[in-house]
Amino acid sequence: MVEQITIKARVREQTGPSAARRLRRSGRVPAVIYRAGKKARLLDLDAHELENILHHHTGENFVMDVDIGEGRPRKALLKEVQHDVVTGRPLHVDFYEVSMKERVHVTVALELSGEPLGVTQQGGVLEQLLHEVEVECLPGDIPESFSVDVSGLKIGQHITVGDLPIDTDKYGLITGADVVLAAVAAPRVQEEVEAAAEEAEAGVTEPEVISEKKGEGSEAEGGEGS
Repeated sequence: MVEQITIKARVREQTGPSAARRLRRSGRVPAVIYRAGKKARLLDLDAHELENILHHHTGENFVMDVDIGEGRPRKALLKEVQHDVVTGRPLHVDFYEVSMKERVHVTVALELSGEPLGVTQQGGVLEQLLHEVEVECLPGDIPESFSVDVSGLKIGQHITVGDLPIDTDKYGLITGADVVLAAVAAPRVQEEVEAAAEEAEAGVTEPEVISEKKGEGSEAEGGEGS
């Protein structure tokens, strides 16, 4: 579970691209907070404060206290942050108001740990095929990431989502349990050598066929020259 963070927000009335640009020029970031069955509230945040918070967290999927100056801060999931493709600065933020007693659907990053036996002892290559997993859990249990130990993997072996060492009482998997998240493959050079050897064995009669094609080609050229 991540440390609880509070961010101050102002309620805004103006909407549209022009209003959003004015906000950003003044050092603010447009935002919205919503929840099913409730009207969304338009907000804006201090850009520097927001960037500091994002800088100290590996993911953007965590619960914050959003203080809009109306009494008790609202518990909200930082659902989405839109970034400028050039500068990387946040352009817009979506908050989803939550109850700490109700499960939410979140995406959690996967981090691989350890060096597989198939890499250190067999010369294989570790491939991470999945970088995040979807789960359901209480807002207070949202992790920044799940760590996956791959040190025991040999060439040809893999780990699936169902192998994740997570507390199933806290986390309900949404991503399929049979989805492969990491595997150790044979070196590509070795694979290419083996493939070439198989092709050579399968094509023992190939020189005879090539010889026939060459003969046919010579006759054709002779005919064109006459």
